[in-house]
Amino acid sequence: MKGIILIFILVYSSGQLLGANYSKIDRHSESVPQNLKNANDIARYLTKKLTSPTDKARAIYYWIAHNIRYDVANMNSNVTYSDPQELVDRVLKTKKGVCSNYAALFHACCQSAGVQSYVIEGYTRQNGKTVYFGHAWNAVKINGRFYNIDATWASGYFKDNTYKQAFTDDYFMIPSGEFIKTHMPFDPVWQFSDNPVTPKEFDAGDFSSLNQLSDFNFTDTIKTLSGLNLLEKLTGENRRMKKSGLTNPLIRNKVSQNELGITTLQYNKATESFNKGVDKYNEYIKCKNNQFRKLTMKDDDILGLLSASHHLVESSEETLSSIILENHNLNQLIIGLTRSIKGMKMNLDHEDTFMDKYINTNKEGRLLLFYKKN
Repeated sequence: MKGIILIFILVYSSGQLLGANYSKIDRHSESVPQNLKNANDIARYLTKKLTSPTDKARAIYYWIAHNIRYDVANMNSNVTYSDPQELVDRVLKTKKGVCSNYAALFHACCQSAGVQSYVIEGYTRQNGKTVYFGHAWNAVKINGRFYNIDATWASGYFKDNTYKQAFTDDYFMIPSGEFIKTHMPFDPVWQFSDNPVTPKEFDAGDFSSLNQLSDFNFTDTIKTLSGLNLLEKLTGENRRMKKSGLTNPLIRNKVSQNELGITTLQYNKATESFNKGVDKYNEYIKCKNNQFRKLTMKDDDILGLLSASHHLVESSEETLSSIILENHNLNQLIIGLTRSIKGMKMNLDHEDTFMDKYINTNKEGRLLLFYKKN
């Protein structure tokens, strides 16, 4: 994801938990050996003597903010990664990264240390104005409450078009009611609010709705996410974003990216189902070529192969029918699969006709069916 840091000077009294003193943790975080090259080893060293999730998150936050420099040269890069681990590997290798690298690394270290964390994508509001530039940060869940963390902004800032490496505590363990004033998630569920701010309200700097009642239950929604597959997650995310309002190009682009992901997953699902149907059909043909093992194979077993093939091919067709074709590279693949499904259904209908004759023919006459043109 692209990321940017502008001059942003704002001190939250809630930036650190009241009374917290992290000086000992911070000193230990400065002693991480240079030969540790992966997130697991780094997190293990940082947190080996810590038991509190807050202290563990602090050690990780402090180390990342001090050891990863913002990658100015790639801040406008359109490079995408299919696997979050690639983001982690790259930033640890180069010790440079953009916001998506910072967020992925923080999350990977938290996972290794047993801290429940999330990577959140969205955009920001700085100096009283919305910045229409993608950003990524983290949240942690500790003792049933959610707190926001931005290791990218903690590491430095831009001044006069020059990046300044300068650590700040201002973005560690920020309560959601404060954090939403500067960080807007694409998906409203990650505001951790029962009455999330709309993009229109965020642009206007209107946060009065935070104190109003609503039926938006973010807690239950987040609980269910772990049990959903990627297709279900993307579909739900798009539904919530559309309901909140597609008021700027960043949100619309995120929805479009998700729709492409949804279409790809649906196509892959349809392809998998079709291929399994073809396998069942080929198994049937193999048995048929063997004259159903010289007429010893049970009729129900033969019909079961055809029935399974029918079901899988029809399931593939049903999945494809739910795809809304857009102008992207999947169109030709979808059209090709649709043609293959049509051809397979014709083959299955032909074999259904053969099996009708087979079932209704006595045993003595069945053998002759294999030598007749059907």
